[in-house]
Amino acid sequence: MIETLVRLKSAPPHLIGQGLTLQTLTEVDITSSYIDWMNDPEIVKYTEQRFHSANADNTILYINQMAESPADLFYGIYLDGMHVGTIKLGAINARHKTADLSYIIGARQHWGKGIASLSIAAMTEIGFSQLNLVKICAGIYANNIGSLRVLEKNGFLLEGVRKAQYLCEDQRVDGLIYGKIHKTGA
Repeated sequence: MIETLVRLKSAPPHLIGQGLTLQTLTEVDITSSYIDWMNDPEIVKYTEQRFHSANADNTILYINQMAESPADLFYGIYLDGMHVGTIKLGAINARHKTADLSYIIGARQHWGKGIASLSIAAMTEIGFSQLNLVKICAGIYANNIGSLRVLEKNGFLLEGVRKAQYLCEDQRVDGLIYGKIHKTGA
């Protein structure tokens, strides 16, 4: 699986339709817009990133860690060549053939246009067909209705509820665990 990850990280962009591509992020992609997303309270409201301050140095460090990681596949989401978000499979567990999925659409003007849904579909397909994963999971805040919808649209099923798991906007909210099992997986 490590060889496949290395190949995927250095592969040309994955075309996923409607002007969307997924490709490995590099230091060149660390723009002020990207840093601004990661510091925008509305964009990171449902992520743990909201507890951290992003800057060029720590973002470049993270991008480089993902590039070197033998257990993570981290891509930028591009619309007609413009970086609009990120998506990650990781940590990938080669023994159990599982991974966690996370994503963010940082360019607000592209919210609600199906970009997350198409990107999740593409990354899930990469996980199942190229990495031979059997199961992919995603954890979300229960009040993140957008994520709930895109996961369900992509065939992820609610597997568990972690009651009052997160503090979000001064209120306790449940954590939802979604999963998708590959049809041919065993």
